[in-house]
Amino acid sequence: MASPVLLDHVYGCLAGLALGDALGLPTEMLTPELIAEWYGEIRGLTPIDARHPHHNLPRGSVSDDTDQALLLAHVLLDDGTIEPNRFAQRLLEWSRTPRVRENRFIGNATRRALEAIATGTPVETAGHGETIGAAMRVAPVALACATPEKLITQVVASCVPTHNTHAAISGAMAVAFGVADALNPDATLATMLDAACEGARIGGTFGAWSWTPPLDRRLAWVWRTCEGMSQQDVSRFVYDVVGTGEPPWDLVASAFAILRATNAEPMPALFAAANAGGDTDTLAAIVGALVGALRGAYAFDLVMLADVCAVNHFDLSAIARRLVMVREE
Repeated sequence: MASPVLLDHVYGCLAGLALGDALGLPTEMLTPELIAEWYGEIRGLTPIDARHPHHNLPRGSVSDDTDQALLLAHVLLDDGTIEPNRFAQRLLEWSRTPRVRENRFIGNATRRALEAIATGTPVETAGHGETIGAAMRVAPVALACATPEKLITQVVASCVPTHNTHAAISGAMAVAFGVADALNPDATLATMLDAACEGARIGGTFGAWSWTPPLDRRLAWVWRTCEGMSQQDVSRFVYDVVGTGEPPWDLVASAFAILRATNAEPMPALFAAANAGGDTDTLAAIVGALVGALRGAYAFDLVMLADVCAVNHFDLSAIARRLVMVREE
């Protein structure tokens, strides 16, 4: 039988990912100045401003970050393993749904890869994405894989269809190793950083060559630089210096900077990510997955979480229970 503590932290990872995505969606790709002008400050689930491309979505909606993460979870639950061709077909089916088409819920790298696969390009050579797309969805892999060996092979398999490059796999492996470490009873934010650095180094040995600054060194530099900085200063630092756009070497490093600045307090961390500017839904989703795995589901605002699950028709606790079962097989 699954440990209640483990189950809480697995559920927390999924909950944090979805809640962060929903909090960050209204501010996605806005500057901090526009966020302040349109919303003042994100301190809860917020209706999306009419000027935003996703304004037709109801308050509490999630984006492709959560869609793809849960799709990956269901691949693991249905098949017991991630097979790149099978995963690619599931992604193709998802990409053709009205929800994705109407809301343009697909990144350029993923879209190009899936278009190539649909016209007959082998999965292994179709996906050359260097963006955050693989890292944003990878958390369920860490939840389902109890050993480093299995985790490494499954993370790589999850990247192959769309993001089969050094840069993307390094980012995905960093997030996966950070989540995996967070599930340990004695985990701290410092041990998660060390694990993420190790994952980044390992991930960078897989996939097609792509230029990327070594993510492990970037993580260590950001960690050192943020020491003693206020949360407000860290928020400007990640936007102005580290970067909150789509490259994984920016966004993963910024996620850890926000976690350090907020002392890994779940709701302050999510609010900081949602207000940071840039790719806020993805940044907050990654922050949420990491801090949720560390702190557990009950550290979040449970009313907000219930709203997100209701709006998006999620049963995250059921998915968490099934992932723990796969983990313990």
